[in-house]
Amino acid sequence: MKMRYLFFILVILGCQLEAQAPCYFYDSNHVRYELYQTNGGKDYNWLFLPGGPGCDSRYFHSLVDELDLPGNVWLVDMPGNGDNLDESFTDVMNYDQWFDIFPEVINKFDNPILVGQSFGGMFPLLFPENEDKLKGFVILNSAPSLWMEEAVNYAQQFNLPDISEAVQTFIQNPCQETFELGLDAVAPYYFPPSTLEKGRQFLKQFPYHFLPVLWWQIKAVQMNFTAKWIPENVPTLIIGGKYDCMTPFTLFEKDVRFHRPNIRMLLIEDAGHFPWIENPKAVKEAFDDFLSGV
Repeated sequence: MKMRYLFFILVILGCQLEAQAPCYFYDSNHVRYELYQTNGGKDYNWLFLPGGPGCDSRYFHSLVDELDLPGNVWLVDMPGNGDNLDESFTDVMNYDQWFDIFPEVINKFDNPILVGQSFGGMFPLLFPENEDKLKGFVILNSAPSLWMEEAVNYAQQFNLPDISEAVQTFIQNPCQETFELGLDAVAPYYFPPSTLEKGRQFLKQFPYHFLPVLWWQIKAVQMNFTAKWIPENVPTLIIGGKYDCMTPFTLFEKDVRFHRPNIRMLLIEDAGHFPWIENPKAVKEAFDDFLSGV
């Protein structure tokens, strides 16, 4: 038996013994894994990679609870993400280590299906080797390339408040306080009016660390972020929300590289950046349909 098989068996058994508490374990890179669910039916390992980056993966709990996924469901926090704080990640450029760490995360699992939201959908697109590793890929409210200009243009149709002052304050004085003020200011770009206050409260429930946010804003521009991997055969689902003015769905619609028979795109009309908040039924139906093709 391979060592990693034995390791995961021990982890799962330990979690079953402590079912009432979060089941965390850490690898040698200080990546944190929460085994959130273990269900029968298939031997898939679902890996949920959060957005921001910086938002703690616990925000996926409400999504996973809707989905009833077969196999093991893991929530993944890279070192320095959410409240998975690490003394090696106290400077913004320390996060470049994620480029080396991420492939090792995927390698730990058999039959991995990656679910990435926002940054969690962007980052895997930088690794062409995922073509030979992933059983499936779900991209939630993300982007295949730099998104800022498209976001500004797309948002104009919704008459949203000006957020330039809050954004500039964070850029000029990046810290946890200015980030949280900025996050509250940009909430109308994440949520439709019908769920705006609910969305604000949703975001306040989870640790959201400012340093990885700052790192990715800098890094994405420096590298002129664009997808290096377009899934060729991996079953892929891309979901967006009409009211997501942060990573507009139009970015994928306009990118002809993603117009492939193995890639399905779905725009949910009444949803924003976290579409399971507004329309969990549509999201579940999309996952069910995706599963039938894996």
